[in-house]
Amino acid sequence: MASENTTSSRRVPFAIIGVGGIAQSQHLPNLLRVPQIDLQVACDMQADRLRQVADKYSIPRRVGDAREVFADPTIEGVIVATRDDFQAPLTIAALNAGKHVYVEKPLATTPEQCEKVVDAQRRSGKHVAVGFNRRFAPAYLQAREVVTGNGGAHNIHYRIADSYCRTWGAGSPPGQRILHEVCHIFDILRWFTGSEVDWIHCLRGRHDDEICLLRFASGCIASITSSGYATVDMPKEALEIISDYGGISVIDFVELRTFGQRAYQSVYSYPGHIHPDHEYIYRHMYAQLGAPALYALRRTAWEIREGLAPAEPADRAVFEKHHRSHMPDSNYTGDKGWVQAMAHFAKSVAAGTKPLNASPADALAAAQLGQAAITSRETNQVVSIHP
Repeated sequence: MASENTTSSRRVPFAIIGVGGIAQSQHLPNLLRVPQIDLQVACDMQADRLRQVADKYSIPRRVGDAREVFADPTIEGVIVATRDDFQAPLTIAALNAGKHVYVEKPLATTPEQCEKVVDAQRRSGKHVAVGFNRRFAPAYLQAREVVTGNGGAHNIHYRIADSYCRTWGAGSPPGQRILHEVCHIFDILRWFTGSEVDWIHCLRGRHDDEICLLRFASGCIASITSSGYATVDMPKEALEIISDYGGISVIDFVELRTFGQRAYQSVYSYPGHIHPDHEYIYRHMYAQLGAPALYALRRTAWEIREGLAPAEPADRAVFEKHHRSHMPDSNYTGDKGWVQAMAHFAKSVAAGTKPLNASPADALAAAQLGQAAITSRETNQVVSIHP
């Protein structure tokens, strides 16, 4: 037992490839809270950005070519956080070099690319964790326990809606949202049901405004509402599951409510996710108040963006400047399991055990569902999913 504890607590030399948006908003600050990771190398093709980020996080080595990372025998693990079209090739190269890999989602945008990663992992014997971090969100772990203990999921509704079409996703080609955002939901529904999808039917109202209907092999039925036309005052994600009798609901990872469950509280609230560069008082508000705090924070963020608060122009200018520099994006305030997913993977690598993170096979299943959803949307036909 002593040697096992020593192994699991050792610091594993890691490198990160790609230090752009997702690395700065999530992975780099989260790595500071994972003691098993010794971040030795940062790699990025943009030299100025690489220098600034590496200086900020005190990363000793900086390289512009990923091949230098793969050639380094001291590096055991690699975090891939690049553009989507680079992620599968870099993951395969890292596996071929004998590295464990934590790679952002989507692993790839086609099932064929995912299959290549599945094959590469099988040959290498190394671990690959795909960034479907919601599997580690505290609210979802508790919700899964409740649902599983009450006969499993029979009927699920999931809503994921944000301002994609007017902000960060503006100009994206049709189908992009399904491949990049709804892939998370395909994965988490498979995780909640413990089952594969038999068929999917995707209905489109307008561009990036869809409902997907799914039937699982377990008999569970599910619907996914995906929209890129919501505003920031609306919680981005909401989940409802009906089990044998009663069920649960989760609002944006902040509040879980149980219904008809005598063994559980009726309401659970969860502290939010924090970033060292941003204000975090909302974390304590979420823990104490749950969803009402979330709604208030999102409404405030919307009013600031719309120029509605506070009333005095001079105060408004000060308030808006403070909000832009100190407050995180509302979508990043709930605890979606980012730190926990990375920490679990690092502990597994350190201990030499198989991680519970989503695997390339899970990413393949999500990619197959994404492709099937797009086909269904364009043909208005039910599409069967063949294993």
